[in-house]
Amino acid sequence: MKQYVLPATFAGGRQLELKNEDFHYLCHVIRKKAGDVFPGLDKAGNQWKITISNITKESCVLLLESVQAEQTDNVEITLIQCLPKGKKMDLIIRQAVEAGVKRIIPILSDHAVPRFDNKKDIEKKRLRWEKIAVEAMQQSGSKIIPEINTPIKMDDLSSISDDHKIGFFCHQIKIDDNYFHKYLNETTNQVYIVIGPEGGLSDREVELLKKSGFKSIFLGNNILRAETAALYATAAINVILLEKNRWNLNL
Repeated sequence: MKQYVLPATFAGGRQLELKNEDFHYLCHVIRKKAGDVFPGLDKAGNQWKITISNITKESCVLLLESVQAEQTDNVEITLIQCLPKGKKMDLIIRQAVEAGVKRIIPILSDHAVPRFDNKKDIEKKRLRWEKIAVEAMQQSGSKIIPEINTPIKMDDLSSISDDHKIGFFCHQIKIDDNYFHKYLNETTNQVYIVIGPEGGLSDREVELLKKSGFKSIFLGNNILRAETAALYATAAINVILLEKNRWNLNL
């Protein structure tokens, strides 16, 4: 565990008592002991130095000391993922959080198989994804608090996207001569990337995305699984942005 993500109920303070599932995870799963010191992160992104002061059979007490976070100018990446089959979305979320994605928007697309019967099923799934995201943050040490949105339809995407974004969608067919370096050379603080389901994006969705200002990106001749494409694309964007000040682009 690179860091401990404090419970959502934590609202600040110098001391916190953990019980039930949170206590079990920290003291029985991770096997932390009294006196152990480790970094922590709260829901607002504040960083903490955590010390376990004492442990009982049913709880433990944490002492918290605020830590000054380093200022960063990271570009926020939003992954717009068309829902794949089975539990593949679990892996996509875990890997996206490890890669530093800020927001994940699940999409009910034309070729997506998963369907939800009611709002209760949707919220249950979203809460599961949030739990997976927290686990990924604790394992990777990411300081970015990810947002996991409720699934929406592709047609509703334009209502929540930022007008000042740079948006891409990955397609198995090369449509235009677009490439990441060309557009990531522009100044922006928001990058949106759309990944289709196993059956790919429909022609209707491609036209919809193009009208919404998204640029098509061709990732090569190899057909990638949905979960592979998501990590492939987000990693490529991250590396380019990380090395942006070190390369010269001949447009």
